[in-house]
Amino acid sequence: MTIPLTLPMILTISRLVLAPVYFLLYQLVGRGMTLPAVGILVVFVLIEASDFFDGYLARKLKLESELGKVLDPLADSLSRLTYFVCFAASGIMPVWVLLVLIYRDVGVSYIRVLFSRWRVLLPARISGKVKAWVYAFAGGAGTAVYVLKTLDILAEIRDGLAVLAFVLFLAAAGVAVWSFWDYSWALLRARVGVKKEAKSG
Repeated sequence: MTIPLTLPMILTISRLVLAPVYFLLYQLVGRGMTLPAVGILVVFVLIEASDFFDGYLARKLKLESELGKVLDPLADSLSRLTYFVCFAASGIMPVWVLLVLIYRDVGVSYIRVLFSRWRVLLPARISGKVKAWVYAFAGGAGTAVYVLKTLDILAEIRDGLAVLAFVLFLAAAGVAVWSFWDYSWALLRARVGVKKEAKSG
């Protein structure tokens, strides 16, 4: 299958490429290197900007595709879970929060598969939009805390930022649980609808 290299598709694929770059830079920052510290902040901004603009441009330019609808949530999950794996490994974020986020993404991915098998449209969920914003802010705060802490700079704001990051991590876990419940409820309603159609047919 040929991948249509439209601008939205390129932006989506860029997140798949940038996720391991973020991980590599994170490891280099841990060794006290200043240049990777700047690079990781730039990569983070590029990842989040691409997430916003790929969907916006796809709708604006009418370049939405079935492949794009599959790759977009995959790119979102891989890029943001990369942040959170790094945070948990370096002790910035509780491991149980990471586990909740992984469970949510795996669960929702399975729900998407079921919707596809039943040939039922999965409508956009407000919980998914809120989750994306909370994850993005949590990722930004965690990245900033790690850079400041590792390079031992700006101590006057570092502690306050660390508290904010921790609160955002808890918020991410809460939103993940809500989002999973929301998608599960949509799945249940869709299943009931499929059974009704089968009986009436």
